[in-house]
Amino acid sequence: LITYTLTLDSVRTVDHIASSFLRRILMRMRALGINQSELAQRMKVSKPYITKVLHQDVNFSFRTAAKLAQALEMDFFPELREKVRS
Repeated sequence: LITYTLTLDSVRTVDHIASSFLRRILMRMRALGINQSELAQRMKVSKPYITKVLHQDVNFSFRTAAKLAQALEMDFFPELREKVRS
């Protein structure tokens, strides 16, 4: 069993990534002129689920992120980068 301990810095990093991802979703929805109901239909999920995603009340998988990207006519490619040390 491997366990990981999140430091305050790593929690802040995760929050920043989630906020940035959410901003991109909302900006793209606005650009496409679609609302939560339309996004839910495109993803074949319920509107309450989309509400949870947009309020960051649910953790979702890469598969769901890919479905979001497809519904928003975007590409989804998670990437890891080496940390820049100053």
